[in-house]
Amino acid sequence: MRVENGHGKNKPNIRKFAENDMADGFNSDCLDCESGGQKKTVKVGTRGSKLALAQTELVIKALNERFPQIDFQMVTMSTRGDRDTSRALLEFGGKAVFVEEFEEAILKGDIDIAVHSAKDMPMEIMEGLTISGTLPRACPQDVFIYKSGRSFDRNDSFVVGTSSLRRQYQIRDMYPNAVCKNLRGNVGTRIQKLEDGEYDAIILAAAGLERLGVIEDKGNDSTECFEVHKDELTFRYLSTESMLPAACQGIIAIETRTSGEAYDMVRAINDTEAYTQLTCERAVLSRLNAGCHEPIGVYSELKGKHMKLSLMKVDAASSDKEKDEEIQIHRKTVEGNTSEWEQLVEALIK
Repeated sequence: MRVENGHGKNKPNIRKFAENDMADGFNSDCLDCESGGQKKTVKVGTRGSKLALAQTELVIKALNERFPQIDFQMVTMSTRGDRDTSRALLEFGGKAVFVEEFEEAILKGDIDIAVHSAKDMPMEIMEGLTISGTLPRACPQDVFIYKSGRSFDRNDSFVVGTSSLRRQYQIRDMYPNAVCKNLRGNVGTRIQKLEDGEYDAIILAAAGLERLGVIEDKGNDSTECFEVHKDELTFRYLSTESMLPAACQGIIAIETRTSGEAYDMVRAINDTEAYTQLTCERAVLSRLNAGCHEPIGVYSELKGKHMKLSLMKVDAASSDKEKDEEIQIHRKTVEGNTSEWEQLVEALIK
């Protein structure tokens, strides 16, 4: 059974995390870390791609720094989404195909923790589980990648590789004659397809490129358009105004049971700001009843106690039209105090 984990039955309590989850306020002495004189083992599940492994290493590093007395072991697993790379996700199950095996493994006790890219998590997760924490958010932007020396004018016709409807509609808003084609596989495979000439350009998330070291980590402060040149490729960061990110893009979500030692450990390393963004952005999707297939972008910017919350969605009627028809993209932004995020969510979706 799956339950909603964004704005409903299992809605995360941001205030509790803000008050209790900083490392200096967490008492690790209450954890039973020793077993017969040996280090206690905690198993951390991950997909096997280079990006998934890199993100899980970041989680284990944070846990090791906080709990050096515990042996955190990485457990690599394969998901339906990894095994079927020939079809678009919406053809065989959506985002859940990257998550469901991990959730079953946690419930069976095969692993204690699962690490996910938060934007790949479905709105509903299995009963008894929760997103118990996050690491600091990486750059949320999308990156337009093409061979250096190439230029793109608004009315040019060219082929763009992306399987995301959100990206497809926004790139066609920028380039009306662009043709979007399905693109699956890990980051290296996708870039190789670009270099082999299968596409004129591709779109990938900045966070993945930076975490893999494909391009230098620019941090998560910039939301503007700028370019990076490397290995005869141009990586153009798209502004969040022109290409609004997917909800929770750049956030690593850490899933556990709703209580217990693993939950407490993850809670101790939780980044409150990123968790607030995750909870707020998932709440927007929940209130819109958005599944895996809708072309929706959501992004919350936090500066101190101030939140700027933005939404991009495609008109339901126009999203069913042929590609040469006019696309009706709706954008809206609301601003206010972070503590009033629930009211901001309601104002955004009106």
